[in-house]
Amino acid sequence: MPPPIPADEGARLRELHSLKLLDTPDEDRFDRIVHLLSTLFAAPIAYVALLDGHRQWFKSRIGLEPEETPRSVSFCGHAILQDDALVVNDARQDIRFAHFPLVIEEPYVRFYAGQPLRGPGGHKVGTLCMLDTRPRKLVERDLAVLRELGALVEHELEMQGTIEIQNEAIRFKEALVASEAKLAQTVRELQAAKQKSEDLLRNVLPEGLVCELRDHGRVAPVRHEEVAVLFADFAGFTKVAAVTCPNEIVGELNECFCHFDWVMAKHGVEKLKTIGDGYLAVAGMPEAKPDDALRLLRAALEIRDFMVARKAGHEQEGKPSWDVRIGLHLGPLVAGVVGVRKLAYDVWGDTVNTASRIESAGVPGRVNVSAAFHDRVRDLVTAEPRGFIGCKNKGEVEMYFIDALR
Repeated sequence: MPPPIPADEGARLRELHSLKLLDTPDEDRFDRIVHLLSTLFAAPIAYVALLDGHRQWFKSRIGLEPEETPRSVSFCGHAILQDDALVVNDARQDIRFAHFPLVIEEPYVRFYAGQPLRGPGGHKVGTLCMLDTRPRKLVERDLAVLRELGALVEHELEMQGTIEIQNEAIRFKEALVASEAKLAQTVRELQAAKQKSEDLLRNVLPEGLVCELRDHGRVAPVRHEEVAVLFADFAGFTKVAAVTCPNEIVGELNECFCHFDWVMAKHGVEKLKTIGDGYLAVAGMPEAKPDDALRLLRAALEIRDFMVARKAGHEQEGKPSWDVRIGLHLGPLVAGVVGVRKLAYDVWGDTVNTASRIESAGVPGRVNVSAAFHDRVRDLVTAEPRGFIGCKNKGEVEMYFIDALR
């Protein structure tokens, strides 16, 4: 979910550029503050970021290799929207950040805290931040320390400015204030409408299809010759739901599905939808890759292990729990977008039906696959043949349990 554009974006960028700090060498005055932040909070990653139009650039950093990252996938883009520090205790549980590259890839960030930094003119030009690879929480005393360190950085930003640059900004603002107000309002409205529309679309469609729908008003159905399909369903869910309050049921489902979403993004798998307590995902569309089946299998095994560990923990605490059945199949199918008011990206064909039947014929806590899927990965896995199993409306289907990757 990209961060919204601040209302004062034009003035904010002018102030940032007037500081003339972007793309300059490291300086001790900023490095000392970043080192102090990292040391005080035992944070493996800490930095001072300046938010340009399309990037966040690191004036000083510890534990982070790149000099800059896209603003569209930055925690700091959200942090500059508020006056106090932005604290994300667990990024995997936050819909704004769960699919960010830093979260689903190295270094697998879980915790973020960022203090907005104001320039001499009062606009928020950057942040003082720390990251960790484990969930954390801050108390008020921690936030006070973070504010004080942020004030030290702001002091250095004030020192960076010059009287001439400030006077030039004032003269420029006075000359354009009348027309800028109207233009800024129009730009904000257009950007907000466009951002809202594209954010909604990206929640239900892959990136390429969003562009197609935006440019042509429709998405053409496509036949894919081979797609790997995953169905997952919770065994025992109905029984547990009957004796558990709605808040606990929905909370448990949300935690499980949030983790499933994170696993799918991590392995480059496309989640299509949830149906009650069922979960559908595919690999191989909209673009096919040689390792589609292997990536989907890795995701399935990781989900299985997650649910086994979660069930064991719940049983130890005396809480209701359930298992997961997972079925995998591959073959041709048709994908397309249906609906007008509530768009749905879906798949159809015998491959989808067969994958559903394979999941139903499985065993809780195990990954059940078709012979077609097994043939694609047979040299890479440890598997248990099951023979031919009868499936509703499908007859006898040859299946295998896959236990692990070799």
